[in-house]
Amino acid sequence: VPFGVIGEDDMVELVLDYNDLMRIPLVNDYIRKSNQEAIRLRAGMGGEVANQDYYNPGVLPKIPGRIYYLFGKPIQTRGREEMLKDKQNAKELYLQIRTEVESSMAYMVKKREEDPYRGIIERTVYGATSTTVHQVPTFEP
Repeated sequence: VPFGVIGEDDMVELVLDYNDLMRIPLVNDYIRKSNQEAIRLRAGMGGEVANQDYYNPGVLPKIPGRIYYLFGKPIQTRGREEMLKDKQNAKELYLQIRTEVESSMAYMVKKREEDPYRGIIERTVYGATSTTVHQVPTFEP
């Protein structure tokens, strides 16, 4: 089932990325030591991808926004196992799924921009001024 999610960027603010962390001497040493002692998940790969360090970026929580989910129509793969062993067929299925996800995300971005209850203040005011049986409205797909 292809699905898209919009709004996770509304949860935290990135304040320190990898380059920022590596400029802090103690943190730099810690990241390097931790990565030397860690299991290399990309050991069989070459180039820059194999040498990427694992780190936790510095983030601060934001006032929560809404997260929008949209699930698409299921794409049947049962009975197509042999057909999908062919790279071209697998690529076509991948592109179909990717197109579905991208279109659902574009749709949700549009709906998020139109959402009058996107912010926590708007949702709180609605909740305080409506009856207890009413929830804050969501968008209709």
